[in-house]
Amino acid sequence: MPPITRKLLVDGPGDPAAVVEKVADGYLLLDDTAIAFADADHVAGIVLLIARRTGLSATTVGHALAVQSCGPVTLLCRAAGLGANGFSAVLRMRRRRLREEGLNPAHVLADFLQTPMEVAQGAVTMMKENEERSPPR
Repeated sequence: MPPITRKLLVDGPGDPAAVVEKVADGYLLLDDTAIAFADADHVAGIVLLIARRTGLSATTVGHALAVQSCGPVTLLCRAAGLGANGFSAVLRMRRRRLREEGLNPAHVLADFLQTPMEVAQGAVTMMKENEERSPPR
């Protein structure tokens, strides 16, 4: 059986906003898009995708992706509705970029799956309130 390959959603520096719009319109699957962006190391695409799904600013999402702790990105990905495969792709991207040593991806994935959607959405609501009080620079 030939290996399964994903059709590339992003060719080079294409417009990630157009791809994210296709997800919003229902033409592309959320997890498939997250996987394609992450596998292409297209951070801007991941940021736009999560920001669009959560209502947070791209700056806030970008900061969550850049910090060493996996907690913020776990909550944002859960609140955005990513599944295990999409979140796993985001973890792989972070690991390549941040060179995280000692990170046990299985534990982080287990935490992701055990986090109730309501808890993640509550955290996003608090982040939105914080953004309103002190907008990102």
